Amino acid sequence: MTKAVNGRIVPAAVLLGLASLLSRAVGLIRERVLTTTFGAGDTFDAFVAAFRVPDLIFNLVVLGALSASFIPLFTDKLVQGKRGEREAFSFALTVFNIVAVAVILLSAGYALSAPWIIHWLAPGFTGDKLRLTVMLSRVMAVQPILLGASFVFSGILNSYKRFAAYALAPVVYNIGIIIGVVYLVPRLGVTGLGWGVVLGALLHLGIQVPGAVRLGFRWQPVIAWRSAEVREMIRMMLPRVVGLAATQINLLVVTVIGSTLLAGSITAFHLANNLQHVPIGIVGIAFAQAAFPSLAEHMARGERKQFRLLLAKALRYILFLVVPASLYMYLLRSQMIRVFFGDGAFDWADTILTYQTLGWLTFSIFAQATIPLLARAFYVQRDTRTPVILSTVSVAVNIAAALLLSPFMGAPGLAAAFSLAAVVNMGLLLMVLHVRLGGLDDKRVLISTVKIAAATLAGGVVLQLLKLPVALLVDMQRFWGVAVQMTVTSAAGWAVYIGVTWRLGSEELQALKKYMPRRFKPALAAGHDTPRFESLSD
Repeated sequence: MTKAVNGRIVPAAVLLGLASLLSRAVGLIRERVLTTTFGAGDTFDAFVAAFRVPDLIFNLVVLGALSASFIPLFTDKLVQGKRGEREAFSFALTVFNIVAVAVILLSAGYALSAPWIIHWLAPGFTGDKLRLTVMLSRVMAVQPILLGASFVFSGILNSYKRFAAYALAPVVYNIGIIIGVVYLVPRLGVTGLGWGVVLGALLHLGIQVPGAVRLGFRWQPVIAWRSAEVREMIRMMLPRVVGLAATQINLLVVTVIGSTLLAGSITAFHLANNLQHVPIGIVGIAFAQAAFPSLAEHMARGERKQFRLLLAKALRYILFLVVPASLYMYLLRSQMIRVFFGDGAFDWADTILTYQTLGWLTFSIFAQATIPLLARAFYVQRDTRTPVILSTVSVAVNIAAALLLSPFMGAPGLAAAFSLAAVVNMGLLLMVLHVRLGGLDDKRVLISTVKIAAATLAGGVVLQLLKLPVALLVDMQRFWGVAVQMTVTSAAGWAVYIGVTWRLGSEELQALKKYMPRRFKPALAAGHDTPRFESLSD
């Protein structure tokens, strides 16, 4: 059973990673549509700020209940046979109804009080910009209601290790927002941005409903308040809600301080954050989500050794992919911003502000990518208190650093503070887990980290050395020229990285090799030169 559980982690993570790659690609198209239409100015700032409170409601009520407690409690029932499965779906129904009632009440209350809340949230906004933010935020208050229902179905599908619909949900969510910009804005004005978000949330829900129904979910107007599982969920979620509130404070700090800075500062941070989140979503969150059910299963069966080894293995896989991504993204930050966003209303000044912000965020990609996995390692132990305490410390670091750096650095100062807080959070989580579990397969993790670092530096040197020769061969004043330079140098860097890790006998590369397209396997086995692996950077 243990071997089977472990064996499902990589293919599940690959599926989630590929879906996340597709989602991020569609997300970048979404951002490009927004930037070319509105630029990094008042409208985009208002759109980003309008997200904050609806996202806060979603994170506190929905993720607070589901991310920490739903899957472990639902899984505990599933492993008990047919009767346990019936009890699991009874629990899921109660959670669904509780979440629906709570989110509807909070969203309605927020829609009524939005003018006062937005004034506090964005003290630098005045006049039309403030009114636009209030209007968009009221429309988007519908989003948490739809996403709340959707994430209950996500928990059910994840517990059954059915990841396909769940993985595609963010893709259709982004498509909904694009539809809002392209089709609704010309017809409804800027309000179409908000309704595009609502449409995306509706699609996010719709794609998961059939799978949950096939597995056995049936809605009824029932709430079993007194069940042991609901009491346990509430006990587990309360510290998690505090932790998520602390995490949301980081983004609120960006919004509050960013509203007082140069126009476009909130947009610059938003765009840079979304771009640096690509490897975090594709790798870090994908592996964390794929490992979560199996970690929960090991813990439910009392298999602590297998739990520790699986956690260490997932950590190594994440570092193997995100460490080089961090460095190469830093080296190509200006090219990436210009290629993905630099057109239409998004001018060169917007580009400079955004790539400077991105540069500071890349320093913490490795930490942000591992935090979801490390936090879930606490959740499956039914310990939500420790991550809360540690995340609160990191929030304090973020606030202090942001207040110190932003007055003279602007949006890049917000990014530097955000990165410092993430590194502190990751370090504290890892330290506590290491002590609690008596180690994390330390020798393998250390050896892997040294190999990853050496290969990353080798690839980074090649990437940097190739930038000038490629630039001399293309027109760097044109979109295609910048895109060619970015693609060629990035591919070369990744090719060298794969080649060096192969020469060093990386366990992670050998494990991931099984899930490469067939045409790459003979080359890897035969030891051909590294250029054969350039397409791995796709």
